Amino acid sequence: MDFTSLYSTRIQSSFDDDQADIFKAFIKNQTAKDGSKMSLINYFKGLPIVSTATILGIEHGNLDLDVNPLQAVAISIDRYTLIRSKLFPFPLAARVLYVNIKKHMVTLNKLCYIDILAEKRAAVRVELDPPLKATMLSVDQTFDGEMMDISLQGIAVDVKEFMPMENGSELSIKFMLPDLALMKQALEHHQSLAIHTPGGQAAPDLPSIKQTLIKVPASLVAIVGDGSPYRYKFRIKPEKHQEQLIARYSFHRQVEIIHGLKVMVD
Repeated sequence: MDFTSLYSTRIQSSFDDDQADIFKAFIKNQTAKDGSKMSLINYFKGLPIVSTATILGIEHGNLDLDVNPLQAVAISIDRYTLIRSKLFPFPLAARVLYVNIKKHMVTLNKLCYIDILAEKRAAVRVELDPPLKATMLSVDQTFDGEMMDISLQGIAVDVKEFMPMENGSELSIKFMLPDLALMKQALEHHQSLAIHTPGGQAAPDLPSIKQTLIKVPASLVAIVGDGSPYRYKFRIKPEKHQEQLIARYSFHRQVEIIHGLKVMVD
């Protein structure tokens, strides 16, 4: 993951000087109650994972921390974490040198001051697994791609072939969104039929995933990437009933993501 899209650096003097100052502050305060504790933040598959961590040791430009097990899993996959501490006026970004999930320990280095851009998002932006097929329709062109993430206000679509488009260009995006409410109703109906199936008869097949067609107006925010696939980022304006569908799907994905982390801890 290119986690640098989550923040912008905020160099005060130089990277090396800032890092030296950061470690001096940690060393000075590591035995203090407040100084040894901090909050770690990972945007794991788009979902903010936040927990407290405690300093275990500082040596040779490396910071050893005791962390929450779920955070350890997220860090082991993302290979980064963001830090908030009362010791500093700004958040920090850190690279991951070592992770031990069973011992809930991580080693970090290359710390620097940052602004967390992801905090400015008005809604949680979850990654889709698997991606959803999406079609973008403008006045003079139509092209297909794979929708990689979604929120109530935005969508990111990966496109294999570059399609020139100016930022702010308006178009429509069409995709099939799994409808979890319809799926729940279908599953409950299936279970009812299975219970009342006479002996010797085959149980009914499981229902297929229920989907609802979504078509939303969108405007292009940015195109990211130097080669295929190119990521097109859009701001969307869903109608009220579409917001409800997207919110329900987003919540379901968040539950799935947390469950996946717990499975990896166990």
